[in-house]
Amino acid sequence: MLICKEGLNKIEKKQISYILSEVCDLYSDFYCTKDNVRIPLRDNPDVLFSYLNKGDVVVYEQDNETGIGLVTGWSDGSARKYVKILTKDEHLASNLLKIINWNANIDLFAKLKKNNPLIKVFNRNGYIFMGDRGSEILLCRKFLPRIERIIYKEEDNDNVRRN
Repeated sequence: MLICKEGLNKIEKKQISYILSEVCDLYSDFYCTKDNVRIPLRDNPDVLFSYLNKGDVVVYEQDNETGIGLVTGWSDGSARKYVKILTKDEHLASNLLKIINWNANIDLFAKLKKNNPLIKVFNRNGYIFMGDRGSEILLCRKFLPRIERIIYKEEDNDNVRRN
C-alpha cells in the first residue's frame, strides 16, 4: 500500500531511514536546497524529517524498502514545489509519481541529471521539458483540475440534480 503524508511517527522514521540507507542515489538528484546549498537528503535524514514536520510530503510503499518520493518546498514556502524520487525501480517510481500527481493541486517541478533513466518515467507521468540547466534538466507538470461531480438536493422534493 502506498502512503502519502506529512510528518512521520517513530516506526515510519525507522522505515524511511532504512530506505535511505539501502537505496543508492546514483545521480545525486535526491536533495533539497537551503540558502543556495544542496543538502543530500540520503546522507542527512534529520534534515528530511524536519522538513516533513514542517509540511513537506513523503510517499512510500509500506513494507517495500526500494524507494521513496518527496515533494519539497512546502516547508520553506518556496514558489516551486519539487518532486524528488529515490529508487532504481522504474515501476515503483511511476507508482510514486501517480500518487503525488493525484494528491497535488499545484504545478510540480523536477530537476534531474540528463543521464538519469527516471526522466522517461517522469515524462510518462505528465512532466514536460521546461529547460536545460547545465548537467540537469527542468521538468514541469502543470496542474489540471479534475472535474468532480457535485450533487445538490433540491429543496422542493428529493430529486437529485447533477452539475
